Amino acid sequence: MKIILKLKWIFLILIFINCKEQNTKNEPPAKTTFPKEISKIEDKDELYVGKEFFSGDELNTYTFLKSGKIHENDSLTYSIYKKNNEEDYLFSIEKLVSNEDQERYKIVDVFKFTDYSSANNKVEIKNQKDRYSVLFFGKDKVLKKWDFILKNSAISKSWNGKYECNFLRIKEESADPRAYAMIYIDIKDNKAIFRLDSYNETFDKDLLILNNNPNKIILQEKDNSDSKFSIIRKNDDFILTSDLLDKTTGEITTYKLKKKK
Repeated sequence: MKIILKLKWIFLILIFINCKEQNTKNEPPAKTTFPKEISKIEDKDELYVGKEFFSGDELNTYTFLKSGKIHENDSLTYSIYKKNNEEDYLFSIEKLVSNEDQERYKIVDVFKFTDYSSANNKVEIKNQKDRYSVLFFGKDKVLKKWDFILKNSAISKSWNGKYECNFLRIKEESADPRAYAMIYIDIKDNKAIFRLDSYNETFDKDLLILNNNPNKIILQEKDNSDSKFSIIRKNDDFILTSDLLDKTTGEITTYKLKKKK
């Protein structure tokens, strides 16, 4: 009798377990929810004001047509591009910001237009005393005009002139006249030319005037923004420091210039 009761209990327990498993299987699986990912894609033109690029960079949506210089002192150029698969064109004003290993430009302004023709679309530069204008023409009219003020227009005329310095280039050969070198700097309005003439080397550099006041003028190599020249006026003396001379001579020093009268 006891055996029969035990068997009944075992049978009931098995039925209970089996029913519970079936209920579990019939329950729908829990759904896993993921946050919806929202991606914002900015529809930005490939050529825009402020963009920097290297000469020779490939374009995806534009084809380069032509370019030309605007003003050497401000290192400005212009370029004309055509939008691929469209009859839209873009006129861009660009500034050279670096010329170390490869020319790097920055877009200053852009102008979009249609119906380009090399015969009708001309660029004209009008120079004035302290400013210049860039005019972009269509067939019969000016499509766009830009006015630029020369950065160095306020240069003091007192800096105009020719400066010289004779210095010992090869110190261990001071008894030899060939050990001496000459520095020449010619400043005229917004331009300057530097020349080093020595037994070891002779070269010229075109300079740009970055800033000036009655007591100091700062210049820069036209093709190297890291090469600066500084001339400080102390009464009738002019003291020159130069990154280029430091690199050439291998020592950091100053040079006393004489201004030719």
